[in-house]
Amino acid sequence: MKTYTNKELAAYIDHAVLDPAMTVKQLKDNIMVGVRLGCKTVCVNPDAIEIAKDCIQGSETLLCVVLDFPFGSSQSLTKVQQCRDIIHAGGIFEIDMVANYGRIKSRDFDYVSEEIRQVSEICHQNHVGLKVIVETDALTQEEAGEALECCVKGHADFIKTSTGYFKGDHNVGATPEIIQYLVEKADGRIKVKGSGCVRSRERLIELIELGIDRAGVGCGSTQKIFTD
Repeated sequence: MKTYTNKELAAYIDHAVLDPAMTVKQLKDNIMVGVRLGCKTVCVNPDAIEIAKDCIQGSETLLCVVLDFPFGSSQSLTKVQQCRDIIHAGGIFEIDMVANYGRIKSRDFDYVSEEIRQVSEICHQNHVGLKVIVETDALTQEEAGEALECCVKGHADFIKTSTGYFKGDHNVGATPEIIQYLVEKADGRIKVKGSGCVRSRERLIELIELGIDRAGVGCGSTQKIFTD
């Protein structure tokens, strides 16, 4: 296993500050952890955009915002409008949209692909990257593969495994098995973001070596990765 510097690892990390119960002070404090560590982005809910913009000012850390998080079950028109509203705020590097994974399980792939396409079109017109969260814990491996094809067809930049908020019968997140499967299935057509249960330096490095392009790490785990 290759040895990675903290700076190299930080370049993979979307530092997620998404707990809806956080106070403004807690948001600022947790966002600044990711900024100080030099994470690629801080990932926040839409209501925290201005707070995050203030925190990252003058740093190399960029801003990622979630869309229709964590359930992904809003109407497509609502997702499209939220995408516009997020981008209108300015300073957005990437958006992480939750796919309608109930529709994936229903094999309504045209619906899923078209919804992704509508959002990706707006993102790309505004030079914003789009990651699509498909909630792999809710899917079989075959369904995860179909979800990836929907993301490719919809012109997303990344497929992302998990929200970290799935409340089903298991919550394993970005396992090496699902990451290896998605990277092989992607075959260079789309990037892969491993998110969910990435809580240690060892797991992060393992996923990097399997081929992820980005990792979502909860704000409670980021500091631990750099002190392990």
